Amino acid sequence: MAAAQNRSNGLTQEMMHYYEKVFLARAEYELILDQGAQKRSRENNVGSTLNFTRYSPLALATTALSEGANPVTTTLITATNVKASLAEYGATIAVSKLLSLTSIDVKDKEKIELVGQNMGESLNRLVRMEIDDATAMYANEKAKLSLVKTSDSLDAADIALMVRTLENNKAKRYPDGFFLAKTDPYNKYRLIQDSTWVAAKEYSDVKDLYRGEIGELYGVRFLLNIDALSSQGDKASHPAYSTFVHGADAFGCFDLEGDKPKLYIVDQIDSGNQTGRIAYISWAGAYVCKILNTDWIREFIAYGYTT
Repeated sequence: MAAAQNRSNGLTQEMMHYYEKVFLARAEYELILDQGAQKRSRENNVGSTLNFTRYSPLALATTALSEGANPVTTTLITATNVKASLAEYGATIAVSKLLSLTSIDVKDKEKIELVGQNMGESLNRLVRMEIDDATAMYANEKAKLSLVKTSDSLDAADIALMVRTLENNKAKRYPDGFFLAKTDPYNKYRLIQDSTWVAAKEYSDVKDLYRGEIGELYGVRFLLNIDALSSQGDKASHPAYSTFVHGADAFGCFDLEGDKPKLYIVDQIDSGNQTGRIAYISWAGAYVCKILNTDWIREFIAYGYTT
């Protein structure tokens, strides 16, 4: 996510740099689901559509060659094209000069944080909307959502099942040898009570933590996503919640080199703001999230409680 580059006539470079830090700290706190995604910035002036080619593994070579012979039989390559199209997103709030000068919110710091939070939450939701299309699995190996009961909570056995599924699908692990998971507060509540759970605070000091990281289990590092995605199981009053587990390059989050989501503060006097009585605090930018390999990501649905 890019820092803001624009500043108005009324803001010094030092003040704008301070606001960038305030804005991004709030935005990054809310943006959890994009972590572990393949990320890149689309270069300018080459179109808004990103194209990817996903290759299927080649057939195994299990027949011995004749001595001194070259492998001359052609092996067919199977590939799938994956397309992702950038789109523009953003939001603006207006702050009157009177409010800015009389409010206890000095220099509009809290309002800037509010816009930053909105950007983080909005981008996080865009990622959630895309990865919600991942293949679903259910607690206790239930066959479908309607069979999931309040007693079906996320536990160590379910984690082991997800790891087995990703391994069977030849999902790529991250450089540290782990898969990644994003879970909700309800399922976190169940996980941290498991005797095999390793809390993030118990990690070795040499391990870099992700934002929102809470712990690990069976080769999966877990991040807390408070933008929980709920589904209807067997009990209307108790929704089930989704945990997303994936390997490296399972999905991607992309922006545009010349239009990364960032902060804008505009308070200068112009034809639309003749006396400078209103300042606008905005975020905007081009963004897209796309599942790149459906075999390497799973949406696991379970209850976070047993009552």
